[in-house]
Amino acid sequence: MKKLKNMIIAAVCVSLASQINVEIFVPGFMICVAPIILPIMLYFNRDYDPVIISFFAGIISPLYRGLVLYIGGVQSNVLDIIFADILFYMCYGILFIFLYWNRQKSTLTNFFAAIVISDSFSNMLEVSYLMRFKGINYHIFQTLIIVAFFRATIVICVILLLDYYNFLLRRQEHEERYRKLVMITSNVKSEIYFMNKNNMEIEDVMKKAYYLYKFLSEEGYPEQLRETSLDVAKDVHEIKKDYLSIIKGLEEQFNGKTDDVQMNVKDLISIVNEDVKEFIRRDKLKVYVDIKVMDNFIVVDHYYLVTVLKNLIYNSIESIEKNKRGYINVKVQKVNDECIFTISDNGSGIKKEDIGFIFNDGFSTKFNESTGDICRGIGLSHVMGIVDEVFGGTISVDSQEGAGTKFTVKIKSERMEGVHEVLYS
Repeated sequence: MKKLKNMIIAAVCVSLASQINVEIFVPGFMICVAPIILPIMLYFNRDYDPVIISFFAGIISPLYRGLVLYIGGVQSNVLDIIFADILFYMCYGILFIFLYWNRQKSTLTNFFAAIVISDSFSNMLEVSYLMRFKGINYHIFQTLIIVAFFRATIVICVILLLDYYNFLLRRQEHEERYRKLVMITSNVKSEIYFMNKNNMEIEDVMKKAYYLYKFLSEEGYPEQLRETSLDVAKDVHEIKKDYLSIIKGLEEQFNGKTDDVQMNVKDLISIVNEDVKEFIRRDKLKVYVDIKVMDNFIVVDHYYLVTVLKNLIYNSIESIEKNKRGYINVKVQKVNDECIFTISDNGSGIKKEDIGFIFNDGFSTKFNESTGDICRGIGLSHVMGIVDEVFGGTISVDSQEGAGTKFTVKIKSERMEGVHEVLYS
């Protein structure tokens, strides 16, 4: 029922398009837009029956056209014009079914030939009927074929434009999904990395609790105290097991094939840039980010590099007061045997006495003025850990309070572009 309704709507659209026309050869015969709209609808709706659409169009269009002619004062020959219209649409639908619709596999070339033939013969039949099959000559048929060819060319151009537009939309959607996948994977893999590091600390706590139990036992401390220390060791061991189970599950999902994909730094920077721009638009910030990639090179552990760059750029955004117009400059270059990433801003800067602590876990100079909540400050400690332990590189900071901050990350080219075993992975 819904399909039939849609076909009737399509027929109505074709009928309305038929009212845009030019009269030639004989009174009542018109060259109109409908034979352009009809094949386009049939091409994109292969499940629509051409005969049914042509049948409804062959009823609706002539009736509407006849009504317009009658109201306009043209009362003679109205029935002939209506019948000629019906002949055109029915002939077009039947020919189109045999030439294209019934074929299992059809190309755009077949489609073009089908609509040229269907249009030409349908127009020939219509004009022949209106001329009572008299006075027909070669030049009339030649003109009708040229008109059909011209209309078919317009149809193909419209279809190609629509297909290209859909291709661009799909490509944009694919790129957006891929960008989000890279950002999500980057976040998860970085968290897995630090969870593995934390696991070593959990192991250390468990050992200390067990050594405490042994010490208390050897020194003859009360049994309750000894048992409590042993329970702590057991509880930490159970926590470690659950922790390892979570890490294993995440690694199974995000390791493997994703690690085999290498990216060049230009594509990677483009992904980070889009994510940053989206954040700036969403929060309506007055921040301009200028990124310059001076040299292109391969990045093996690109997910970790995304985390580094994203954290540093977002750190710069956070350092810029809301009412201030902010500028963040990102520069990527390769100098001798080093890949150098520079992120600078015109934010609030860092106090001289705080610079030595900014990479410590939990340290932060930022807080929410409305709530009083202090930022956890884990971003820069993550950056330092990844740069040092994953890439074997260095990170330095140059800042002046009230003037801005510049972070410089240096990583050896062979480490950036080569395959190596990542610590704790």
